[in-house]
Amino acid sequence: MYQYIWDAETGGLLLTTEISRFSKEPRPVYYKELDILGFDRYWNYPKDDSAPLMWAEANNYIYKGRTVARTKGGSVYTAPELVILDSPEPDNGVLEFVDIEAMVQKNQNLLETLTQETIQKIYNVYREYKNKVDIFYVAFSGGKDSVVALDLVQRSLPHDDFLVLFGDTRMEFPDTYKVIKQIEQYCQKQGIKFYRAQSKLVPSQTWKIFGPPSTTSRWCCSVHKTSPQINLLRKITGKHDFTGMAFTGIRAEESLTRSEYDSVNDGKKHSGQLSCHGILEWSSAELFLYIFARGLIINEAYKKGNSRAGCLVCPNSSGRHEYIKRTCYPTETDSYLEMIVSTSGKTNYSSEEMKMFIDSGYWRTRKSGRELNFGHDCFEVKSDATPPTITVYKTQFRWEMWAKTVGEFYQAEPDLYIIKYLDKLYQIKLERTDISISFLLLNCTKSKDDVRFFSLFRSVIVKTLYCIGCGVCEAECKSHCIDMSNGIKIGDNCTHCHKCHDIHEHCLRYNSIRNKISEGRKMTGLDRYFSFGARAEWMNIFCNYDCGAEFWMSDGDGLVANKKKDAFKNFVQDAGLVVYDKKAEGDKYCKCVPTAVAEAVCKIGATEDAAWALILCNLVYTPAYNWFVNNLKLGVSYTPDSIKMMLSDVMENDLKGLGKRNVVDAFKIVMDKTPLGTSRIFAECDVEEKISASGKETITLNSLVRCGWDSPDARVILYSLYKFAEACGDYYQFTLETLLDDSIERDGVSPTRIFGLDRECMIRILNGLTVNYPEFISASFTLDLDTITLRPTGSELTSEDVLRLF
Repeated sequence: MYQYIWDAETGGLLLTTEISRFSKEPRPVYYKELDILGFDRYWNYPKDDSAPLMWAEANNYIYKGRTVARTKGGSVYTAPELVILDSPEPDNGVLEFVDIEAMVQKNQNLLETLTQETIQKIYNVYREYKNKVDIFYVAFSGGKDSVVALDLVQRSLPHDDFLVLFGDTRMEFPDTYKVIKQIEQYCQKQGIKFYRAQSKLVPSQTWKIFGPPSTTSRWCCSVHKTSPQINLLRKITGKHDFTGMAFTGIRAEESLTRSEYDSVNDGKKHSGQLSCHGILEWSSAELFLYIFARGLIINEAYKKGNSRAGCLVCPNSSGRHEYIKRTCYPTETDSYLEMIVSTSGKTNYSSEEMKMFIDSGYWRTRKSGRELNFGHDCFEVKSDATPPTITVYKTQFRWEMWAKTVGEFYQAEPDLYIIKYLDKLYQIKLERTDISISFLLLNCTKSKDDVRFFSLFRSVIVKTLYCIGCGVCEAECKSHCIDMSNGIKIGDNCTHCHKCHDIHEHCLRYNSIRNKISEGRKMTGLDRYFSFGARAEWMNIFCNYDCGAEFWMSDGDGLVANKKKDAFKNFVQDAGLVVYDKKAEGDKYCKCVPTAVAEAVCKIGATEDAAWALILCNLVYTPAYNWFVNNLKLGVSYTPDSIKMMLSDVMENDLKGLGKRNVVDAFKIVMDKTPLGTSRIFAECDVEEKISASGKETITLNSLVRCGWDSPDARVILYSLYKFAEACGDYYQFTLETLLDDSIERDGVSPTRIFGLDRECMIRILNGLTVNYPEFISASFTLDLDTITLRPTGSELTSEDVLRLF
C-alpha cells in the first residue's frame, strides 16, 4: 500500500513510492452527497455526477488539497452538523471537478506496478491450489472492493475456471442491485458463470422470528449470507464435503479484525473453505484510482455519500452513515426500523421515546430476548438436580429426530429412551404432567463425558423447540444428513460429528431470543441512595469520626441528616465500609459497625483517589453500580435522559420515572462530588453548578463519558482481583484474556471492566505486583501465554488481607 499526497493541480491524489501501513481511506465526493448534507447552502457547484468534486477522509472534506469542511455527529433521524472551515473557491466561485484523466495519468506507473503484483499473486494462488480445491469463485457484494477484486481475477484466470457468487441477503442497498444486474450481464458476455445465493427465509420473516440483529447476535450473516452460499456451492459442485477457494475484496484497512488476516486464509467459520484476499494491502486511494483507470462500475451508493455498501440497517453501522442511508432509501430503511419498533420490549415507550431509542442506537446492544416482546423460554434446565433434568412446558414434543444426531438412539420402554454416546448408554426417562414433559437423565453424573452429553441433550431440546430450518445447521453438516430445503429432515446416515450442535447456544434463533426463566427476576435496590448519593465531604467527616457511632449521632456534623442519612448509610454499607450488627448498641445507624475497608479508607485519606477507587471495587457488587459498570461503554457520551431510557429495562415498574430519576441524580452527585468523577476514575462529567441567593445548590448534569483510570493504584487493582476471585467461587488462577473478556457470564467483576484498563496497562501493573507483593500474586507473560495466580504460596490470603498494604 502506497502513501498518497493531495494534488492541487488535478484536485485528486497522488501515490508516492513510500510504503504505508496506515491509510485514512480517502473517497471521492460527488454533488449528491453535498446536497444531502446541506452544503448547497454554502457552496456553489455543478449538479453533475460525471466526476467527483472533492475528496473525504472520514468526516473531513478536502478540496484541491485543503480541508474545507467537516461533519460532526449524525444518526438515523439526526443530520450531521456541518462545520465550514474554508471557502473552496474565492468569492463563492463554482467548484471544479477532479480531473480524473490527469490524476490517473500521474499515477499510472505506480498503479500498474501494484496491479501486476496483485495479478501475479492471484495467479500464483490459483496454480498452487488448482488441484486442491473443487471450485474457485469470486465472493461478490456489489461494493467497490468486490468490483476491483472481480476485475483483477478475470484478468488473472481463465474465465471458465471460476464463477462469481453474490450472497444476496435481500437487505442490500437498492443501488447495489443495479450493480448486480450490470455485473451479471457483463459475466454473461465474458463467459463467466454468475450465481445468486439466497436463504429460503426472507428478512421480513427472520427479523420478526429472530428479533433484529445486534452487535452480540449477528445471526443475519450466517442465515442470509454464509449458509446460503455454502449450500448453493454444494449443489454446483455436486459435493457436500467440497473445498472452495473464494477470491474476496477484503482489505486490512476496513477493520482491526481484517488487518490481522493473511493473504490466504483457511476457513475459520467453515472448514474446507479457503479465501484469497488479493487486495488485502490495498488502500481505498488505490481502489478508486484503479476503478477510474479501468472505467469500472461505481455503485451509486458511494456517490450519495455512503462510505460502504452493505445492508440497509446493520447493528455495526452508526453515525452520519445512518443518516445518509435513510435519506437515500427512506422507504426501504423504514421498513426495518418499523420491525425494530414492532419487536421491541419497550412497549410503554411513546413514539418520541422509541424514535430516540433508535436514534441513539440502543437497539444494537440487545443481548437476549429479554429486550424483545416475545420469546420467553419454554423449558427449564436443572443441571444440579439428581438426576439432571430438563423440563419442557409443552405436552406434545417431537424431540426424537434431533436426538439421532447425538448417538445411536432407540426406545426401550414407552417413556424410557437410550442414547449411546462414547460407549456409554445414557437413559432418558420422561415424566409427563398436564402442562409439561420432564426429561430425567438417569445415569448422567458429573464426569467430563457426562457434562458434554448433557450439553448435547440440552441442544436437542433447544433445536426441537426453536428450529425453523434457517439452513445454518445444514451448512455445518458435511455428511448430507440434514436437509432443510423443504421442512427439516435428518437422515439415518448421521455420523454424530456434532457440528450441528457446536453453534452458539446450539441454535442461532434461540441465542437471539433466549429469555431464561431463571433470568426473569428484575433488579431491585437501584435507587437505594435516593437522589442524594454520597460526597467526599461526607466521607471525610465519616472518617474523622472513625466511621463510628458519633458520626451518626451528630448527623455528620449536621450535614448528613434525615433522608441524606439513610442514603449515606446505604452507600457505606454497599461500599463495604460498615456491616450491620444487630447486637451493637444504639439505633439502626449506630449498629453499622466499621470494617477493615473503613480502616483502610481512613488510613489513605477519605478524599484521596485510591480511597474512592477502593470503595468502587465494592460498589460494583451492588445493583446500581454493577449496572453502571456493565452498561456504560468506555468513550461513549451519555445524557441523563439516555441513561434513564436504558434503566427502563431493569426498572419496568417505575412507571412514573421517579426511581430512574433518583438513580441518575444520586449517580450525578457522586460523580460531581467525589474523585470517581473529579479525578476521572470512573467517568468525566459535564456539570453545571449554581447556588441560589438562599444558598440552595443546583447541580445539572449535561452529559458524562465513561473513562479509564489514568493513574491506577496497583494495590487497588490487587484488591479488586481478590474480590473478583472470591465472587467467582474462589477461582484464584486465571488468565489476563479471561479478565479482559466481558462476554463471559460470571459473578465477579474484572478490574479491567471497573477501571477501563487495557491489556498493556494490566501487564505493567501485574508485573509490578508480582515483584512487590509475591506472597499475594504471581503473573507470567511469556510466548503469548499468560497466567495470573493469586495466593501463589498456597496461603489462605483474602481481599481483606490486601487492605493491610495501604
